[in-house]
Amino acid sequence: MVLKAFLLFAENLISGTFPFLILIITGVYLTVKGGFFQFSKFPKSVALVVKAFKCKTNEGEISSYRAACTAISATVGTGNIAGVAGALSIGGAGAVFWMWISALCGMAVKFGEIALAIIFREKQGEKYRGGPMYYIKNGLSKKFGILGILFTLVTIPAVIVSGNMTQTNASVTAVGGDIKTRLILGIVFGAATAVIMGGGIKRIGAVTEKLVPLMSVIYVIMSVAIIALNIDFLPTAFKMIIEGAFNPRAVTGGAVGSVGTAMMIGASRGVFSNEAGLGTSAMAHSAAFDADSNTQGLYGIFEVFIDTILLCTLTALTILCSRVNIDYGNAASTELVRAALETGFGDLAKTLLAVMMCVFGFSSVIGWAVYGDISSEYLFGKIGKTVFKAVYPLSCILGAVVNTGFVWRAAAFLNGIMLCLNLPAILMLNDNFLKEEKYEKTNRKFKKGIRKG
Repeated sequence: MVLKAFLLFAENLISGTFPFLILIITGVYLTVKGGFFQFSKFPKSVALVVKAFKCKTNEGEISSYRAACTAISATVGTGNIAGVAGALSIGGAGAVFWMWISALCGMAVKFGEIALAIIFREKQGEKYRGGPMYYIKNGLSKKFGILGILFTLVTIPAVIVSGNMTQTNASVTAVGGDIKTRLILGIVFGAATAVIMGGGIKRIGAVTEKLVPLMSVIYVIMSVAIIALNIDFLPTAFKMIIEGAFNPRAVTGGAVGSVGTAMMIGASRGVFSNEAGLGTSAMAHSAAFDADSNTQGLYGIFEVFIDTILLCTLTALTILCSRVNIDYGNAASTELVRAALETGFGDLAKTLLAVMMCVFGFSSVIGWAVYGDISSEYLFGKIGKTVFKAVYPLSCILGAVVNTGFVWRAAAFLNGIMLCLNLPAILMLNDNFLKEEKYEKTNRKFKKGIRKG
């Protein structure tokens, strides 16, 4: 009880409005200074992903495309389903609007942290290593060195809680069953994770490269089917989202009355889902042997879009368009999504959702393993890496049986600390990637002028 109370207090302090306000400010600053580059570069980011999907390579440890798949697999997880359901029930439909705002800002932030990870990464033997701890160490003065160490110290438990336990917990909850069933599923998750981790980042990349597109397409088809069956309600759903962002009482019947609540819940669940500002996916991207900072950053823009603007929005619209009852003020999870899917798929919905949650959850678990692997090795060397590889699969078992509310609060707490440590570093180092953006824009204008002449 004491630990629970402490985590609740810490969450209100560290994972409340403050860190997400910093995220919005950072995103707006980068957007304006960079000339709204995340929007102008979005078509290029889509084209890059399509091209990379058609022209994959096995050369080296991990290609830029495979690094992106590893990052997306960690990003696209149960937060897209259970997290959105929770956001709707606690913050109302308006939480989705603030999720969009945080995502638009997050696209700029994620581009920046990935670009910085490439610029300041280190080559260790045949491998590349990068991420916030590296760009803090190599990009800032020595007096900021403690910032990188603190970030890494927080990342390791965050990987175990946010990347493993929450994902496993949501997956087994979707399957259902008693404590014995949950325990068995946790053991299965842990064993499969251990096998894949044994192959290192190359094997993780190879697995996620196949899982990510498949699970995304299946989920999109399911969601679009429900929305199509209730297409007449779609305009009303969008109206609820917009109106609820500024007047939650009008949409929830008074159950959710604070714009601040809708804003905080939407932004926090958005960050949990797309990881913008956490600095985690930058670690996966930095491993690409063929990456350059500007191009690799484009994958980050696409990641946030596919995760939040597309998948999270589809989940929200599926729930709203189905017109299932939402118990506003009380945190919901997969049961709300299941009820929405049952309106179109009947009894098959539970099975379909359970499979989807397991695929999404497992994909995130093995994707986040990369971050723990890099962080533990950075702080404690090979011994730390070995210990992490032993502990991480076991965390799946604990995640399967632990209290759901407790593990989500712990995840929010750790994510808040990571935001507070990483975002200032991105702001201080922004010239390293924004100058390149300005140079590229000037160069395009110059070439255009030559063609006209």
